[in-house]
Amino acid sequence: MPFVPFPPAETAAAPTSSVDAAKDATDAKAVLNEVQTRMKAVQEAYTLHISFGKSRASFDPHLKPMLESFDTRLKTEKRPEVRQALLVAKLYLAPRAGVKVTPELRQEVVAEVPPTSPAWSLEPRLLLSAVSAIADQTTADAYISKARENHADPSVRGPLVYNQFEEGIYEKNEKLWKGALAKLDSEYTKEPYTKEAHRMLEYAAKTAIGIAAPAFSINSLDDPKKTFTNASFAGKYLLLDFWATWCGPCRGEMPQLHAAYGKFKGKGFQVLSLSFDQKAEDIPPYRADPSHAMPWNHAFVEDGFRSPLAVAYGVRGIPKPILVGPDGKILATETDLRGDNLDKTLEKFLGKP
Repeated sequence: MPFVPFPPAETAAAPTSSVDAAKDATDAKAVLNEVQTRMKAVQEAYTLHISFGKSRASFDPHLKPMLESFDTRLKTEKRPEVRQALLVAKLYLAPRAGVKVTPELRQEVVAEVPPTSPAWSLEPRLLLSAVSAIADQTTADAYISKARENHADPSVRGPLVYNQFEEGIYEKNEKLWKGALAKLDSEYTKEPYTKEAHRMLEYAAKTAIGIAAPAFSINSLDDPKKTFTNASFAGKYLLLDFWATWCGPCRGEMPQLHAAYGKFKGKGFQVLSLSFDQKAEDIPPYRADPSHAMPWNHAFVEDGFRSPLAVAYGVRGIPKPILVGPDGKILATETDLRGDNLDKTLEKFLGKP
């Protein structure tokens, strides 16, 4: 099916009467209510499952039958608004039912569901997932912008404004995040994500460029008799690598990190990987694979995100890389030290390898 950047539903012919329109809206809403009711029951069943001491992995939410029923309905349903609800419901249910969300499903969703569709009220962030199917970034941004500015439901607009704030922080785009924050403060004052935005700024300030790296003292994972402190790396360029073996994005950084370490270790560059795994024993099996042996300094952070170290460094998500200079001050963080940017940033401070 050819991809349509903006859904034809935006320009679809109106229903033949107000009675038809009302029925379509009611039937579409019924689909969303059905999903919400089912998910509430699933959550209650899950809580009971865990209370009996059973494992999370053994819990079956039994959502596949509902997903299959929506597939069947879509084969004959012609009304745009009801189709939109069914498609968004599928996008919502698939990962919760253990079914992979395919690019084809995302393409189908963005091709039929307008940015301002009431269906997005089921879960606003689903819109961001669907938009990943749009190859052209300008078109994708326009889709999100239309929902963020024009959706009738403030519970959809607000999270999308917060997402814009997150993007601004991640991309170090001060104009973007300040504009989004101002909107959050003026229009969504009491929402939890607005408070979260301010907390994010508070945590980011803990590793601001130019300030001294917070003090740390932690035992070496490879040599329990050894303790790493800030002083252990005085006069060196130190990359603090907050990570975990369960973290997909962290594992995704390994090829670049291994390559950079090989290039720059002779120029006073060191790495200290700080694991947020559930237990220290999870790490050696991962490192046993030569492709991600991580031949540098390691430590295990007890209590992970709740640890004093995580609080001191404002770690609220991983991976979180931080580059500390020979004088102990922070030189770079986050996106400047990930992917292809890692080599560029290290060359900036250490010169070409």
